[in-house]
Amino acid sequence: MDLEGLSQLQTEAVNPRTRQIDQMSTLELCTVINHEDQHVASSVASFIPQIAQAIDALTPRVRRGGRVIYVGAGTSGRLGILDASEIPPTFAAPPSQFIGLIAGGDAAIRRAQEGAEDSIASGEADMIALNLRSDLDSVIGIAASGRTPYVLGCLASAKKTGCLTLGVACASPSAMNLSGNVDFMISPLPGPEVVTGSTRLKAGTATKLVLNMLSTGTMIRMVDLVASNEKLKQRSRNILRRLSKTCDLMKNADLDNLLDQCQRSVKLALLVAETGLSVEQCRCDLESANGVLAKALKKSTTQTENDYINGRQFALCIDGGGSKCAAVIIDQTGTIIGRGRSGPCNLTDGRSMQEVISNLVTATQSAMDECKKDQTVAACSPGVASLQGCFKTAWIGLAGMDRSGYREELLPLLREKFGLHSPGSLRLSNDVDLLAALMSQRPETRSVIILIAGTGSVAMRYHRDSSGGATRVARSGGWGHILGDEGGGYAIGQQGIKLTLACLEERRLGICEERLGEFEDAILRQLGCLVPDPNCIDLVSQLLAQNQRPSTKSQIAAAAEAVLSVAKHSEKAMMILHDQVRHLVDHTLGRLLHPQCAGFVSDEETGLVLSGGIFSHPTYRELFLERLSVKRVSFAYVERVEDAALTGAISLMSKPPGLSP
Repeated sequence: MDLEGLSQLQTEAVNPRTRQIDQMSTLELCTVINHEDQHVASSVASFIPQIAQAIDALTPRVRRGGRVIYVGAGTSGRLGILDASEIPPTFAAPPSQFIGLIAGGDAAIRRAQEGAEDSIASGEADMIALNLRSDLDSVIGIAASGRTPYVLGCLASAKKTGCLTLGVACASPSAMNLSGNVDFMISPLPGPEVVTGSTRLKAGTATKLVLNMLSTGTMIRMVDLVASNEKLKQRSRNILRRLSKTCDLMKNADLDNLLDQCQRSVKLALLVAETGLSVEQCRCDLESANGVLAKALKKSTTQTENDYINGRQFALCIDGGGSKCAAVIIDQTGTIIGRGRSGPCNLTDGRSMQEVISNLVTATQSAMDECKKDQTVAACSPGVASLQGCFKTAWIGLAGMDRSGYREELLPLLREKFGLHSPGSLRLSNDVDLLAALMSQRPETRSVIILIAGTGSVAMRYHRDSSGGATRVARSGGWGHILGDEGGGYAIGQQGIKLTLACLEERRLGICEERLGEFEDAILRQLGCLVPDPNCIDLVSQLLAQNQRPSTKSQIAAAAEAVLSVAKHSEKAMMILHDQVRHLVDHTLGRLLHPQCAGFVSDEETGLVLSGGIFSHPTYRELFLERLSVKRVSFAYVERVEDAALTGAISLMSKPPGLSP
């Protein structure tokens, strides 16, 4: 619509009821304005179905960490910025997740920037600068007239990227609605303004009501009140006492302690108080119920009959790592009744959710195959459907689970697959967390560091919490093989292969005529390169071949076995191991031992648990312990654990209700 067409807009119409407003008394003037404002709420009510649909579309994106970007000019831009800025303090959301943009930049918030709203290109540029993510981010375009060029440019760019787009205008039809770039259009029509064209009045109020509903509805669908200041703390106490008989009998200090354990979440605190389950279990149940407290409470009332099979209870624990997936089934006495294995389950290696779930199911079925002769367990014959109702509880630890969005997407799928819907019946965590269950067997220390050297490497510190479980307080390493997990099998194998490649290349180039040594022979044998003339081996092409099984990552990690096997006789192998051990101790582990590190506890008061295939090699362990001695690090104890899945399974059956596994 061109400038000459402005007069046709509802927002530019003359209000016949206020033609003589300048001649009214002050009381009459205020009465007229108030009467006009009463039309606003009813105009918004007409679009409640569209607003509800928009909230349902926004919620899953925000839950996965997606951003909501408000864009507007003038009053519309300021209203968007206001809504975006109020969400973090009200709902404890990250400030970077809700962004308000105004034509002309921040300077336009306080002082109008004439002409800034007239540039479509500026809107497009602002969107490009945000590096929008099509599957996560959402853009709300706000323009009372529905025709502001800056806003239209923002929406066009966002829609081209594939983002979810919402439009809020007080005119219909509008350029925004007709552009084809808006997924949800909300167009309340509050009528002509008291002062012609002054859309900061009724149009502004209508816009504020719509934005209030969108943001509040979205956040209620996923979060709850967080007691972040004294006023909210008291409000939280009042809510807890009003809704829970248990909380009604608690002192302020006890309520505050409960809230602190629950990261000040009122919903989580209520669930913990009413069920007696652990904080971690209740958090899982709230997530599986999409944050709806009533649903989470309903599931916790009784245990289903499916928790038991002929009077026996079974627990499943799965350790899903980068090289394999290991499952253990035990009964309530701690007796192992089945073990199973399948392929790798590291989500960060590019595997789909369905592939990971398939490997988890395969490992579980393999464990169930092992106990077919047990007639009590025979009720759960292998098969996808048979997994329903076989286990009282399960703990699945997966490499890569700390990455954003994985847990939220995977947890409901696993609950459905394994039939574990009751509160606390399914725990999904990082695979390292399985080993922290050992803290219950070591009451002499209040802190433990888990150090993994498998395909990759990572170190995590845990503190004993008030419920007797373990809470992770710090993490170091675990960046993945591409960025470097020094000390793990991939890094060791990679160095071994690179030295072998250099030797082969020097022979081909005539730089070196010496025959291959024991070190190179071991690497080539491990990679399956047994040919008469090793000079003919195109090792790079072999490793990088497309669609090969095993994967390039697995092949490189497997080469660590060759390095370790010849370490006692090869200077090259020993050099690699010394270098990898040094990095693992000095950096990955060393960061957690720095006095300024979060959750620091002195090494004398800390236990060290070692796990992963690389630590199973005596030579590597010896070098590791020697390096600790050189660095003058003396832990309260050092323990190596080979079976993380069994550790987790035993913990599941040994913990009384209310304690986290």
